[in-house]
Amino acid sequence: MVRKSRKGSSGSRLDIRPRLDLTAQQWVVAFLIGLATVFAAAYGWRAAAIGSTAAYDDRQSISETIAVEQETIDVALDVSNDTREYTGYLADYAIAAELDNQAAALQGSGDGSTTSGALQQARFLRRSSTERAAGAGVFGRSSIADELARPSAVPRPFSFEDQLRSRTIEVQTGIDSPGKLNPGVWAAEANGIRDRINGLAVWVLVMLLAVLLFTIAEANSVRRPVFYGAVSLGLVVMLVGMAGGMTVDFFA
Repeated sequence: MVRKSRKGSSGSRLDIRPRLDLTAQQWVVAFLIGLATVFAAAYGWRAAAIGSTAAYDDRQSISETIAVEQETIDVALDVSNDTREYTGYLADYAIAAELDNQAAALQGSGDGSTTSGALQQARFLRRSSTERAAGAGVFGRSSIADELARPSAVPRPFSFEDQLRSRTIEVQTGIDSPGKLNPGVWAAEANGIRDRINGLAVWVLVMLLAVLLFTIAEANSVRRPVFYGAVSLGLVVMLVGMAGGMTVDFFA
């Protein structure tokens, strides 16, 4: 409502300054509309903020997946080389065993020098084969010290599963290794954040519904049944949106 102020014929003034004639009900509705709008904006801001975290988690998951695949390939190649080296190790031990048999056969003939040479050659073959296998990573250096001084006549055992486990630990604990990777954790976190974003979008719609109901109430302020019904329903919707959004997705 506008009050006009001007001089009349009698010298009186008419007030033309604007005057706000908002009732208490209208002030309450305006406040509720503002409150619901603020919560809707907060939910939208929160969804945008955590969206960047989901993108980061996706990049981490992809990079760690590539790294894990590369580690798997490296470990498979190492174990394949170890298996090949162990096959050569067994072949050398087979030759050494044949030399031992020849020495035993020559021992009965009385040819001591030939027998001694065959035994020395067998011992040298076992020692060099063990050292070569250890250098290739088939055996640990610390585990062959006794065999280098006195080579065993029986070849050392080899387990594909143990070697695979050992090579995996070696790759994961290397100086340039990022450690034990788990891309599934990053992927799960990214999916969880997306679920929160979708949830926040739903709560934004709930708050906007409350704004719509309050607007309907304001437009029907003279119609008491419509006014109170729209305000009551809007309050219920807004309280549900405030409580649900804050407890379920905003601070999760």
